Amino acid sequence: MRIVFASKVARAPVLKALQSAENVELIACDDLAEVASHVHEADALVISDPRGPAGKAISDALKRDGCRVKWVQAVTAGVAGLLAHGAPAHVVITNQGGAVAPAVAEHAMTMVLAMARQVGAIIERSGRHQWNKEFDPALMSVEARTMVIVGYGNIGRELAKRAKGFGMKLIGVSRSGKGDDLLDEALPLERLHEALAKADVVALTVASAPATRHLVNAQAFAATKKGAYFVNVSRGETVDQVALKSALESGQLAGAFLDVTDPEPLPADDPLWDAPNLLISPHTAGAGSTQTGLRIARVVVGNVQRFQAGEPLLHTVDR
Repeated sequence: MRIVFASKVARAPVLKALQSAENVELIACDDLAEVASHVHEADALVISDPRGPAGKAISDALKRDGCRVKWVQAVTAGVAGLLAHGAPAHVVITNQGGAVAPAVAEHAMTMVLAMARQVGAIIERSGRHQWNKEFDPALMSVEARTMVIVGYGNIGRELAKRAKGFGMKLIGVSRSGKGDDLLDEALPLERLHEALAKADVVALTVASAPATRHLVNAQAFAATKKGAYFVNVSRGETVDQVALKSALESGQLAGAFLDVTDPEPLPADDPLWDAPNLLISPHTAGAGSTQTGLRIARVVVGNVQRFQAGEPLLHTVDR
């Protein structure tokens, strides 16, 4: 089979794995912008999520008569860039199956602890050589506090493992409403506001889809327990950022952390930057693990073998 590959995400381990795969002829591109011109030669694509012009060009190439591509493997968790331009329905799209979830969950848990223990204020006071025991809001221990995880998929479960280690009570909210042995309670998405009323910490790990756009809005923040902390490591469009800023300004939320925003990059003059008690990292939650690239490579090669054998592919994306 012939595969066109282009990704800066986990490039080295995935490229090495594809080069070692049996019965694979590989076309390795340096940039996503090159992929569209090779689609007509391919049986499958292995790419990072192509946003902007590259995504449109690839989607258009997939729709041309004679295109034999039946499968696109994303090495990223999200595929919004590809789906935005309408990939053909007969093309199976798969993602990296939560390979990045442990790192993202670690980042989220770090920020929960940083907010609860007022690390920002401690750093600021240390820089001023100031010994000050007064904190507003007060220091909070997460032990026996309730974390509501909205979107209980790969990242949600990895976050639950970490939060459980700190003695937190866990409520998972998902489309299915199904629980597991990590959760103290599981609720369907229709009961989101009921769950939010119990939350000391809200962690948003839900997938981006039309149904989840602004899932967390003014009504959701109003339903949230006053003084809660909020973390979003999913996608920026899942949160109404105007409502978030208002909730922080009113004190409804004690603090918030975002690794994702809408748009990205967040413009320097966006009003969100001026919201009180808000921390923003530039979509870097998945970075830093030596294991992520190896996990992605295993997912890719496993699906290559399944494709060659005519078996169902793993980690297919719902459309």
